[in-house]
Amino acid sequence: MLNPRNYPVSCRQMLLGFAGLPWTLSLMRMSRTVEQGTLLVLCYHRITESVSSGGFCDSHYFITLPKRVFLSQIRWLTRHYRVVGLDEVLSGRPLPPKTALITFDDGFRDVAETAFPILRSFGLPATVFLIGSVIRENKIPWITRLHWLLDHAREKGADAGCLDILGVEARNGNNCKGGIPGMLASLKTLLKHKDIHEIEDHLACLEEKLGAKTPPDLLTQRFMNHEQIARLAGHGWTVGNHTDHHLNLASLGDGRVREEIAYADNTLAALPGYRPVLALPFGLAESFTQATVDIARRCGMRHVLTSLGSPNRFPGQGILLDRVICETFSGLYFRFVASGGRKAVKSMLDKTIPSNSRRTT
Repeated sequence: MLNPRNYPVSCRQMLLGFAGLPWTLSLMRMSRTVEQGTLLVLCYHRITESVSSGGFCDSHYFITLPKRVFLSQIRWLTRHYRVVGLDEVLSGRPLPPKTALITFDDGFRDVAETAFPILRSFGLPATVFLIGSVIRENKIPWITRLHWLLDHAREKGADAGCLDILGVEARNGNNCKGGIPGMLASLKTLLKHKDIHEIEDHLACLEEKLGAKTPPDLLTQRFMNHEQIARLAGHGWTVGNHTDHHLNLASLGDGRVREEIAYADNTLAALPGYRPVLALPFGLAESFTQATVDIARRCGMRHVLTSLGSPNRFPGQGILLDRVICETFSGLYFRFVASGGRKAVKSMLDKTIPSNSRRTT
């Protein structure tokens, strides 16, 4: 099933899914012979009552899943996997052959209000990875500010504008032919390779050009408060580290990487249910290096979670654990993604077709 708020990306992924359909069916047939020690880690962000919740940019590009699709995924998951909490993964004890861990990034309010009741009805725990500066300074994450500003620009009819109109120079041939979605993708590409002070300067410039100021109540509208976090912890949920400002760690020097992890660790340690496990912002191969992982280990992180899209051999995977982002499809394609089929097909394409000759997702 397509996520209606994400048709362009979803359609491309559906074609990839059809290419991997034989893999999916094969794994489904062999489900009773899955190798001992498989740990599937699922990654979500927002779970909303309907696809119309939030603005266009807030609901776009893998951050929003409708409640009914999430419920369908959880039903399938509980039929085929044993869902455990983070503490069981950290315990070092052997896990059942097919084990799953549910995680949420950023700490959106929808998790407490919509996802939590669903998981509680199934008796399932989960882990929420929080941004340190949001908790410590009540600071709106820069990506949320960007989404709000572009939604404001869309409402004001700025679809036809170019990036320089919004105060950010177009580079490497980026333009706004794709309207607001094109702006969003291009601006994220530019900003996520900068440090937080540069990002904030660019966002201030955007606000000036648009004549708009990010509303201060956006934080309480979008993100969980301390009471909600404590309530989740009281039901067996855990909290993890999502860095201090949600930056691309591969773009930072070693000292700044250490600060992003350690400052968040110091802040989040005061929360109930906190565990020293790091979920990398963005989580793809270009968002971290081996040096990033080494620094995280020295900062006391027991695992570092990526978003590369496959299950893990566990134990034996080491400090790195991979996650599957689950916010595009349900049904057969979700099973395909959860099995690691999408990553397998992408790996096959990478080996057979040069990456610069095809459009990637």
